[in-house]
Amino acid sequence: MTTAFELFLSDEVQSLIDHFAAVLDLRVTFFSVDGRELRRGQHMRNSDYCAMVQQELGTLKECLSMDTAKRTEAVAKRGIIDYRCHAGLREAIAPVFIHDKLAGFLMIGQFRSNDEVPDCMLKRCATAEQRARLGAAFHALPKINAEKLENMLGLFKMLIDYISVRELAVLQGDRLRHDIDRYLEQHCTEEIRLPEMARKLGRSVSTISQFLRRNYQTSFKELLIERRLEKAEEYWRANPEATVGEAAFAAGFTDQFYFSRVFRKRRGLPPGEYRDRKRSVRHS
Repeated sequence: MTTAFELFLSDEVQSLIDHFAAVLDLRVTFFSVDGRELRRGQHMRNSDYCAMVQQELGTLKECLSMDTAKRTEAVAKRGIIDYRCHAGLREAIAPVFIHDKLAGFLMIGQFRSNDEVPDCMLKRCATAEQRARLGAAFHALPKINAEKLENMLGLFKMLIDYISVRELAVLQGDRLRHDIDRYLEQHCTEEIRLPEMARKLGRSVSTISQFLRRNYQTSFKELLIERRLEKAEEYWRANPEATVGEAAFAAGFTDQFYFSRVFRKRRGLPPGEYRDRKRSVRHS
């Protein structure tokens, strides 16, 4: 079971759920796999209605039990579960997968779709005054009609997909891989060295070297060369008429002949021939 302490969330996640919560005026929460609250949009607290239902009316255990059941159901579906909770509110929860690993859950909730307080909650009230407070708290919640709910769930899915595709939530075991990939993507065309990258990532040289051997089966030097070759290929896709020298220098190689040698060794053909083949396919 993955715990909250094994998850790394990008700061962009907080920004995204803040905007989502502000625009829709809804509680948006990111939970760990085991149900720990990690981030909350706009730092919205529990609604007065939910606080009253859970604390005064004693339904906290039911609430937590339903949350657990819906997380399990969402994982089985690998998608959004939209439901009405035991207290009559509408909620939606969805799993967030990164590289096919469950990283956590996003949840939107504490809104209503009707005007009537559930009888099961009113019956738990001991006095008329308590029923009146419960009703006032219920009607203070945002009301979402069926059409708006459908559109909102569409946006919710886009938010989840964005977090997954951008890898804004990663398991701690994958965090170093994520940081290395991002650093090389941003700096591979520059003159960089392993000690410099290690310092930027807050790791020791030996830690990164061992990680690369264990997870990439390669060294920093070889991985950097591969990333630069990929950059050269990207450059040719954007600039199909570019010379071999132009692609080499754009990718961070300082020696065109060295570039040609390693390109041929790793790609199985000279870089000029690779460019010409891609160009002919593009024009066919």
